[in-house]
Amino acid sequence: METIRLVIVVASYRNWKIYQMNVKSTFLNGILEEEVYVTQPPGFEVKDANHKVFKLRKVLYGLKQAPKVLNKLINSFLLKLGFTKCSVDYGVYVKESQSLSLIYVCLFVDDLLITGSSMAEIGDFKNRLKAAFEMTDLGMLSYFLGMEFVYAGQGVILHQRTYINEMLNRFNMD
Repeated sequence: METIRLVIVVASYRNWKIYQMNVKSTFLNGILEEEVYVTQPPGFEVKDANHKVFKLRKVLYGLKQAPKVLNKLINSFLLKLGFTKCSVDYGVYVKESQSLSLIYVCLFVDDLLITGSSMAEIGDFKNRLKAAFEMTDLGMLSYFLGMEFVYAGQGVILHQRTYINEMLNRFNMD
């Protein structure tokens, strides 16, 4: 959270736009590297083989290994594009181009925040992401991890919602 806030402060200070993208079918992109077996799900039982299990080849939603597999997949993709992984926060990547422009990427499971100094390079990067993964381009950042972002003048205003505030608002209580 702190790193995301810091990247947003830098982007706001430099008057950069912040974009959000989401990986579709998040956990169906990765290939499992370890052996995982599951019981036969209802409706997919094999007759006369109720005692047998299925061996998974690809990640399924809800599998404990799913976030790790997706992270590894996106990590290798970003490194191939020339991004450098932050040594302090492993969800942050930075790329400096020959024209000295910067792109920052914050990765949180299947959501990516993208900001930087060159709109052309950000556009190119987003197109590469869409070509490599099924992505949803959510446009300008507005809501992320319980934080709401409002663009005002030369910067971004961060409003952090809490569960209690949302419950109070839901029932019109103060």
